[in-house]
Amino acid sequence: MIKTLGSSPLFLAAAILYTASVVLGLFSSLGSSALFTELYYYGANYGLDPDIFYPLMDALESGSVVTVVVEAIPSLLMAAAMWMFYATCRSTKSGNISTAGLTVCKVLSYITVVGICLLALLLVACFVILLIAAAAGGVTTASYYDGYGYDYGYGAAASATAVIVLVAVVLVVAVALLVLLLVYQLAVIRTINRVKASALTGTPDNRVPRFLTGMLFVLGVLGGLGGLASLFTSPVSGLAALASAACMILLALCLGRYRNLMTMLLFPPVQPVYPGGPVPPYQGTPPQQPGGPYNGGTPQ
Repeated sequence: MIKTLGSSPLFLAAAILYTASVVLGLFSSLGSSALFTELYYYGANYGLDPDIFYPLMDALESGSVVTVVVEAIPSLLMAAAMWMFYATCRSTKSGNISTAGLTVCKVLSYITVVGICLLALLLVACFVILLIAAAAGGVTTASYYDGYGYDYGYGAAASATAVIVLVAVVLVVAVALLVLLLVYQLAVIRTINRVKASALTGTPDNRVPRFLTGMLFVLGVLGGLGGLASLFTSPVSGLAALASAACMILLALCLGRYRNLMTMLLFPPVQPVYPGGPVPPYQGTPPQQPGGPYNGGTPQ
């Protein structure tokens, strides 16, 4: 069943779209040389020292290319993992399928989980530092103005409090989004583990979280809207976003179909059982009806 779904046109289309989104995104990032061209133009017009300016710009341009390539490595690995899974499902060899592609996806999901946790800790640490600095600054300002008999200190303290509240609201929203992404990645990991177990043991498992498929649909719709908006400013990046959004929707459909097929294997339809069982066919000579046709015997 996993081989059938993994080699289906639906999953093939998802793999093609994701690969296209990665390639288009890479081209879009590498195509940012127009920005450096403008910087070269402004540097030449403002009379900057060419012995310092041009080597610096060359270093920045080279560093940007390296950064783009390094940032694209996880996406390239994910695309390769999808093609590995499709190839092993497409193979006509008997036996269990290879789970190498699923393992790559799981490792990337674990790395994403670690990154989300580190980012959340960084946001909380920055908020604590800002809170301490704002509180200390507000107290110092209030004490300074109170010594001269002014009411400006209370205004400064109120401004500091407003800034702290605003930053706290932003932090709460950011942490909530990170928690949502964390739960999403954990759902991805659980689903991959269950698919791997089914592939290795042959035991059907229909436990695909509906939260995962729902998030894929939501991310696909939001990504599609963002891609449509980006088509007017950056057509290549807009096409990349649209391809990625379509891939998410197709993956959600694949997972939904996988859940339905596994449910059919776990709970096959039951044939109705009639009381007493089926009636066996009659093997003897049918009885002669009164007044029936003459059968050649001696009449009584």
